[in-house]
Amino acid sequence: MNQEVFIESKPLREKIADKIRTDIIKGVFRNGERLVEPKLAKNLGISRTPIREALRQLEGEGFIEIVPRRGAVVKELTIKDIDDLYAIKANLEGLAARQATINLSEEQLEILIGINRKFKDYAEKNPDVSDEYLKDNIDFHNIFIAASGNVKLVDILDGLSKNFQRLKSMLVSDTGRAQNAVKEHKKIIDAFISKDPDLAERTVRDHIISSWEYLKEQIKSS
Repeated sequence: MNQEVFIESKPLREKIADKIRTDIIKGVFRNGERLVEPKLAKNLGISRTPIREALRQLEGEGFIEIVPRRGAVVKELTIKDIDDLYAIKANLEGLAARQATINLSEEQLEILIGINRKFKDYAEKNPDVSDEYLKDNIDFHNIFIAASGNVKLVDILDGLSKNFQRLKSMLVSDTGRAQNAVKEHKKIIDAFISKDPDLAERTVRDHIISSWEYLKEQIKSS
């Protein structure tokens, strides 16, 4: 399907939700800030009805909360929130890895190996390229998630990834994290090569838990 046609076919509510979500991720709207329907409607040049629908969608995704006498406000992610997200991510991506074990093609394995080579370069040469680091990390995980062949699981993890985009500013690579990622990704690749579903599930879960431990240290030191 042509991407432009797909985008144009999106309901107005989803387009507005995409815009507001992106602004939250970028920090245009800060934690605890009110999202005033009339102001949003005026800025976007539309009626309040699709704004209200978009805000309900974002509430369901965990980006905002409806507070009595204040209305919609940007929801702050607490340590408990992030802890819960990582617990879900670790278990669901572990399941995806288990199901992908028998489906991964040689070509997909080569892509995983290639991405890990780039991580090695980050660790040895230029570990502070955070945008590239994060993009490659997302690509690495998406390869085996898609290879799971589980459409429902892919959809759930795709929705979950939207919340993780809010952590982008804290997920800055450094030498230590990049080096650990290389080792952890190598274990994941080896598990896929061995076609051991138990090992694949376990190594992916361990990798995600390791990422969470790193992020917690980043939050404490910030």
